[in-house]
Amino acid sequence: MPARSTVALLVVSVVSGAATARAQRTSSPPSSPPLSERSTEIFRLDCGNTLGRREVTLFANGTVRLREGDRGRETLGLAELGPDELGPFLRRLEEEDLSEVGTLEHGVDGDWVERCDLALALPGRPFRSFRYGRYDALPLPLSRLLRVIDEVGAKVTEPQAAERLPEGYEPRSGDVLRRLDGQLYEVVAETSDKKGIELWGVDQPFTLYVPRDKLRGEFVALVSRRHP
Repeated sequence: MPARSTVALLVVSVVSGAATARAQRTSSPPSSPPLSERSTEIFRLDCGNTLGRREVTLFANGTVRLREGDRGRETLGLAELGPDELGPFLRRLEEEDLSEVGTLEHGVDGDWVERCDLALALPGRPFRSFRYGRYDALPLPLSRLLRVIDEVGAKVTEPQAAERLPEGYEPRSGDVLRRLDGQLYEVVAETSDKKGIELWGVDQPFTLYVPRDKLRGEFVALVSRRHP
């Protein structure tokens, strides 16, 4: 093949490769920023029946959140665990081997029987979730782990009246809302189908989509609103 043709092929190959790389960079969705410790849940235990509920959540930064009471009128309490308290709790949770704990057998059931959902995301461990009834017979490792969770929840000693969004609240672009975990989000717009709300993190650049009918369950306060 003549030298000129070889050069031309090389040039076409380089240009084509560069164009492909640009296309890949353009088409690849931007990676989401990592969640901060104040947003990362170590565990969430949510128990309730038709009368009320109790939820204990531990965040990676040591914040403990407790919500309990009549459904829709729960009180909210917070506690902060320092490294000297958080470390031992995490070690005790990690000591329990749940690898052989599978689907749990259901015992007594009914509207009045409390049912629990546990979501567990220990650092360096696979995510696990369990659903059980208050009177179900549980494997010993899970029972011990739940006792540790109860001790964590007991750190919240002064629940406060639950904050709520204003009655009849309608989200508007520019509204700043406080979520249950304390994070602030600004309302961007409705989704195209009008069934959801797009929000943007104020403290951390993170886009969040929440179904309109779940907004009051996720956010507890209207912090600020732009003037009309």
